[in-house]
Amino acid sequence: MIIASFATEVGLGKAATDLLSRNVGRVETYLGMEPQNDQEGSVLPAAMLCGGLAGGTGGFLMQVWATTISYPLNIGGRPDFSWPSYVPATFELAVLGAVLTGFIGYFVLAGLPHLYDPVDESDRMRQPMQGGYVLVVYPSDRAAVWNTLSAHAPIGVEETEE
Repeated sequence: MIIASFATEVGLGKAATDLLSRNVGRVETYLGMEPQNDQEGSVLPAAMLCGGLAGGTGGFLMQVWATTISYPLNIGGRPDFSWPSYVPATFELAVLGAVLTGFIGYFVLAGLPHLYDPVDESDRMRQPMQGGYVLVVYPSDRAAVWNTLSAHAPIGVEETEE
């Protein structure tokens, strides 16, 4: 991996944008602008919707099964399938399904827990803690990365093994 530090956030942003446009490998930024492609969206809202629908449907069907098949009771002449009484628990289970899906999905998409990363061993990674800006590139073409970085005048560049 190649680790470059910059004096300003603008320099880091320009270098990161240039590297991403040249498609020379995976680019990560630390304590600065993280370039994002506006065309990409997260799958998490759709997963939360599915989790909410699954939770609500499962809760409703569980109540239907319990009151009509498993343990039917005749209370005050009420029918076995009295769906209005199922609404509060169905809503709560739908919310629970959506929240659990969102929580677990966030951790999966973020790659957490991520307890160790070789980039943390670099001396350059101490600069973000002191107000610096660091760019990490996992290159597919090392020469192109070095040429691009030299055009953006980083404070320092370090190359390490992963």
